[in-house]
Amino acid sequence: MRIHPWLSVVTLTAAVSACEPFPEAPGSALTEVQLPGEDFYPEGMASSKDGTLYVGSLGTGAIARARPGALGAEVFVPGRPAFGVYGLAVDEARDTLWACTYDDTLPPAQPSHLAAYVLSTGAPKASHPMPGASGFCNDVTVDAAGNVYATDSFANTVVRLAAGGTAPTTWAADDAFAPTEPGAFTLNGIAYDGAGRLYVVKSDSGTLFSIDIQPDGSAAAPVIIPVTPALETPDGLEWVDSQRLLVVENTAGQASMVVLGEGAGAKEVLANGFGEPTAAALTEDGAWVLESQMGFLFGAPGTPSLPFRMYRVVVPPLLP
Repeated sequence: MRIHPWLSVVTLTAAVSACEPFPEAPGSALTEVQLPGEDFYPEGMASSKDGTLYVGSLGTGAIARARPGALGAEVFVPGRPAFGVYGLAVDEARDTLWACTYDDTLPPAQPSHLAAYVLSTGAPKASHPMPGASGFCNDVTVDAAGNVYATDSFANTVVRLAAGGTAPTTWAADDAFAPTEPGAFTLNGIAYDGAGRLYVVKSDSGTLFSIDIQPDGSAAAPVIIPVTPALETPDGLEWVDSQRLLVVENTAGQASMVVLGEGAGAKEVLANGFGEPTAAALTEDGAWVLESQMGFLFGAPGTPSLPFRMYRVVVPPLLP
């Protein structure tokens, strides 16, 4: 999750809710990128400065990469059975692609890991088990110093892997992170603002938190930011600029902008009609929203609309 200088406005051609491929006129900006295979079921995504997009798969365990201007993504990190990739973050300064992963072959050992890959090649770099026996690494971000932060949706915490460290540790824990009911997914999307603050969303309650990084690297107490209208099952989260966050709302099927000010947030829906969107990434061409359709992977009736896709969405300019 990155900081951007700011985006030129681009046109979202045709209604997103149609979920049909758009023909690309010569020289026009892409409106969608297709993902490989019939069982990819994407979950997390990230972007690099040149506009390359990286997407993790729950269905195959692969990570796909789409170069700028490409109509489709190609497998970058090969998948394997019983393995899923969730949130992603790009750290170009350290040539690292961070990923939340889950390996069903590992229990009773901790199946959820914070993994690192070489950004330039896709080669595995490291894999760090989440602290505790029941953690679930959901989303990840990196600060300017190279410290890595991940949400744990089962332990209801934010973990931190210090730059150069070998083991993630619990960084932020609070009663406000507790599930609304047993088994509910809690902390989910996480974003770094480039200046010493993290933002985190809690899926089961729709809560948005800010957490300051203190001078010694520890976490300040989380602050609840009320958002109007309320967020609906927030999932992916991206820092846009000085006062704006892009939030992907899963069950509502929409991507929304939250404008921050005076301790609160105002939400505006940018695009809707997505099938279970889970994540977004920002490039100079706009925001890319990932449509996961993951319910079909977990037994919902019906079949997904193929190919799996990510869609480009208008990001309005920041008004003075």
